[in-house]
Parts: sequence; structure tokens; C-alpha cells
Amino acid sequence: MKIFYNKQQTVRSIISDSPSAGKPKLVLQAWKKLGYPIEIMKVRPLTVDELCLAHDPSYVRGVLKGSIKNGFDNKNKEIAKSLLWTTGSFVSAAAHAYQHRESTFSPTSGFHHACYDQAAGFCTFAGLTIAAILMKKRFGAKKIGILDLDSHSGDGTDQTLHKTGHENLVEHYSLGYEDVNIYNNEQWLANLPDLIRKRFSDCEVLFYQAGVDCHMDDPYVDSGEFTTEQIAEREKIVYTTCRELKLPVVTNLAGGYQKPIEKVVHLHNLTAIAFHEANQ
Repeated sequence: MKIFYNKQQTVRSIISDSPSAGKPKLVLQAWKKLGYPIEIMKVRPLTVDELCLAHDPSYVRGVLKGSIKNGFDNKNKEIAKSLLWTTGSFVSAAAHAYQHRESTFSPTSGFHHACYDQAAGFCTFAGLTIAAILMKKRFGAKKIGILDLDSHSGDGTDQTLHKTGHENLVEHYSLGYEDVNIYNNEQWLANLPDLIRKRFSDCEVLFYQAGVDCHMDDPYVDSGEFTTEQIAEREKIVYTTCRELKLPVVTNLAGGYQKPIEKVVHLHNLTAIAFHEANQ
């Protein structure tokens, strides 16, 4: 498992309903304890200009200077500094996956609600959109897939893609736009392999938001209400289907808000376990 991590991605000294700023280190520690081979890869922090590929420059500079609120609804400069590294982690992971056709991990959250000129829902910068645009600029990418299985809609992803004129670059599926309970969770899981094949088989790389706030015990659950076993099955399906398609996957953590935080970390462990088993 190639994990793109730098200690500057983690901030523990904030009070928030979201544990996202502190999750990278905790998840990395937990994954190491699973005993699977892990390679920590170098992260290059993003520049202001790169962040501005998906955002109003005055918004970007305001957040980084601490004059505009970030996604945690504060102006904390430590958080602001870490955002260069969290987005950098995802872009670094995406670049490696694209160039080497190899799946990667970015232990980050806080991307899919961020809009062009404002933060929302614990999200500050639209890392998925930024990474897609940079894959096009750097490598000539023509089609990027985004499979967003966070419980909530990827509204910021859609808005920033539209605002920057990159809608045609991305094939985007967001669980938050779907009501899985129209069917039932088991039926949705049964349909997931075909969904991935139909929507993403012509993509060059897949960005996967492996959110666990769709768990039935999550305080912010919207779409989903999956059991622990169903989330484990979801992860197995994603990685086995993408391996079948020879589609490299760039995974990030996305949402998860149960307390204590160990419950969230346990669910994120299911992602690492499924990846390892799918690639034996």
C-alpha cells in the first residue's frame, strides 16, 4: 500500500464536530498495526496557484491568511497551513496512480462540499476537482472518474467543476445524490459492480471517496445507513471490480463522525483490509 502522508496533514488542536483534521495520523497508525506492507510516500504541498485552479484567488488567499473562515468554521492558521498538505497529499497520490497505473492512498478528508468561493461542511478546498484539473494539465488526462460514497452529496465537486469549465473531464457518481433506501442496501451493493463498470470503465484513474458517515450509527448519516458488514462488502466490491477493470484507484477517507474516534478508525480499517485482500 502506497500512502501519501506528511505529518503536517494532521492537526489535533481544534474543537469541532468533525475529527477530519486529526484523522490522518490516527488512521495511518491503525493501518500499520494491521501488519500489511505499507510504503509512506512523499507529499508535495500545493501552491496557491494550484489551489486557485478550482477557487477564487481572493478566497484562497483569505483562508490561508486567516481572514476568511475555513471548512471548520474558524480562521485557525494551523488548519490553513495543513490544507496545503492535505490537498497536496491527494494530488501527489493521484499523480502517482496516473503515471504508474498503481492504486494509492491519501489519508485525507474535507473536499467535496468546498465551493468556488466559500467553505462548507468541514470542507475548504475542492481537492478532487483540483487533482482532476492537474491530471489534465500535467499529463493530458481526458477522463477522470470520481466515485463518492460519502453519505452526503458532492455538491462542491460539481459546482467547482462547472465553475471552472471541467464538467466533461470528470465522470462523477455521488451516493449523496442517490437514495439507496429506494431499493435497499443489499440491492444497492449487488448493483455496485455494474455501476462501476458502466460509469468508469473508460476512465484513466478513479478517485474514490471511501466515506464511512453512511454507517447506520453515524450522527450525520444521510444516504446509506449501512451496517459495518455492508461497508466491508462495499470496499471489497470497489477494489475487486477496479482490479478487474485494471483501473487504478486513488482513495481518500472522506466523512465519519462517530465518537469515540476509534469507531471511525475501525471503519476506515475495513478499507485497508479490503484493498489488501483484493490485491493478494
